[in-house]
Amino acid sequence: MPPETFAAFKEAGFYRILQPKAYGGYEYWPTVFYDVVSEIARHCPSSAWALGIIGIHNWEVALMDPRAAKDLWSRDTETFYSSSYAPFGKARRVEGGYEVEGRWGWSSGCDQATWVILGALVEMEDGEVNHLALLVESGDYEIDHSSWNSVGLTGSGSKDIVVRGAFVPAYRVHNISRTYQMRDPGRVIFTADTYKLAFGTVFAFVLTSVLVGIADGALDFYVDYIAKRTNAYNGSSFKQDALAQQILADAHSLVDGAHLRLKRNFDEMAAFVSRGEEIPLARRVFYKWDAANIAKQCRDAVNMLTHACGGSVFDADVQMQRYFRDANVGANHLFINHQKSSVNFGAFMLSGQNSDLML
Repeated sequence: MPPETFAAFKEAGFYRILQPKAYGGYEYWPTVFYDVVSEIARHCPSSAWALGIIGIHNWEVALMDPRAAKDLWSRDTETFYSSSYAPFGKARRVEGGYEVEGRWGWSSGCDQATWVILGALVEMEDGEVNHLALLVESGDYEIDHSSWNSVGLTGSGSKDIVVRGAFVPAYRVHNISRTYQMRDPGRVIFTADTYKLAFGTVFAFVLTSVLVGIADGALDFYVDYIAKRTNAYNGSSFKQDALAQQILADAHSLVDGAHLRLKRNFDEMAAFVSRGEEIPLARRVFYKWDAANIAKQCRDAVNMLTHACGGSVFDADVQMQRYFRDANVGANHLFINHQKSSVNFGAFMLSGQNSDLML
C-alpha cells in the first residue's frame, strides 16, 4: 500500500471505526467497517485487505486485557498492529510473561503497523495447551521484506515476521482458547455492543467483505466491457449475446445474495445483543461457515465473469485479471476456507461436534 493511501485512510478515520471510544475510536457496529472495506475493494482489493486486517485488530484489542490497549494507544491512538495467528513460531512461559521466537508468515499490513500479534501453542500453568496470540512491540521483531511473492493481493504486503527472543508480558495476550468461550477480559471494560460479538465471526467477515467488494467491482467491469465489446470474427455486439447475458444474471444473483446474507447475519446478531443474550454457539458456527460460503460465491461470480470476458482481460494492465487473482487468493485464507468451514458446519449439524476454536 502506498504511503499516500495509508495516510488518506487515517485522515478519513477508517481505522477508528471499530476502535474503543476511550482511545479516540467510534465503536461502530462491524458492518459500518465492512461497507468501507468493500467499497475500497471494489477499486483496490490489496489496499482493502490491509485496511481490513489492521482495522479489525483495533476491534480485537477491546477483547484483551485493558492494559494491552493502554500499552498500544496511551501515547498515540494511531498505533496499529498486524498479525499472524497460526502457531508457526514458539512461545514459552517465563516469569511475568512469555518468551517468543520464530518466524511467522502472511502478516498482512505489516508495513503500516509498528506492533504485531503472533500465534503460538503454549502449555499453561494448569497443564492445558492454549492457543495464544501474543502482542509484540516495535523493535522486538523484524519484517522479512524478501518473503512476499504472491500472485494475488500483491499490494497487501503480507510478509514474514521474524522474532529472535522477545519478552511479552502475561497480560499482553489474546487467549484464543478463552475467546471461544466468550470470556475475554476486555469485555468487562469495553462494553459497546460491537464488542459482544465472537472474535472468529467478526474477523472472518472482514475478509469476506473484501471478496464482496471484489465481486462488485468485477460486475461493474463486466457490464462496461461487454457493452463495448464486439466479436472479432463477425463484428456482432456481445451485449446481444445470450450467453453473456445469462452469465451476468447468474453472477449478479450470487453477489446480490452475498450482500443480503451478510446483512441478515449481522441483523440477527444485533437482535441477540439487544435482548441481552449471548449469541449461541450453534449460530456462531453457522455465521463462520456462512462467511466462507459467501466468500466462495463471490469468488465463483468473479471467475464466471472473467472467463466470459475472453483472453484479452488477462493482460497485465486490465483490472479484471487483478480481480480474478485477488479473489482466488483471498478466498483461500484459512479463516474463510470453504471446504474446511463446510465440513465443520456439517459435522456440527449432524453431531453437535465443533472443531473450529476461532468462534
